[in-house]
Amino acid sequence: MGLRERKKLATRRALREAAVRLVLEHGLENVTVEEVAAQVGVSTRTFFNYFGTKEEALLGDVPGAFDEDDIRGFVRGGPTGDFTEDLITLLIAFLVDTEDLAAQREEMRLRKRLMDREPQLVPGVLARFHDVERVVAGAIAERLGESPEADRPQLAAVAAMAVMRHTMRHLHYSEEEDVERVRDRVRSAFRVLGEVYGPGTG
Repeated sequence: MGLRERKKLATRRALREAAVRLVLEHGLENVTVEEVAAQVGVSTRTFFNYFGTKEEALLGDVPGAFDEDDIRGFVRGGPTGDFTEDLITLLIAFLVDTEDLAAQREEMRLRKRLMDREPQLVPGVLARFHDVERVVAGAIAERLGESPEADRPQLAAVAAMAVMRHTMRHLHYSEEEDVERVRDRVRSAFRVLGEVYGPGTG
């Protein structure tokens, strides 16, 4: 990532953090885009280069958001036909970066605080998870050599995101855990997909 990209990422993160902090302190209706931009020392126009609304800035990215390289890495190797152990391992790596667990925990804490204070944000969060599920379903379908509209990739994506939400909720309430324990916990949960969607379950 070049210097310009790093600066853009830093500005986006700073705007989101400022929006979250102000809304948690003053409430959604009492915070303006101008105030968020001023907190970061940028113009309102710059804010709108990154986010369309203050709600969009608050929602941020959901766990499981990924780019084209992530998708290519998951589907590389061609259709497998079934949910093998190797495929489950790739799916874990595709959806969660356990090396960045601290940041993911903090994101979940902030998201929960925002949802508790501003329940009108819940539909937006659910919509983002739905968008991620669609991407995951497409990637799983390509890896399995099936249509993205087929039942198996669709249901597997829904189940995968449910596992992610369940696991991250558990981590939110648990003590700090080392990366290997967390990876084992996630792998164990995802192995259920192999049992449900394995050979003979077309």
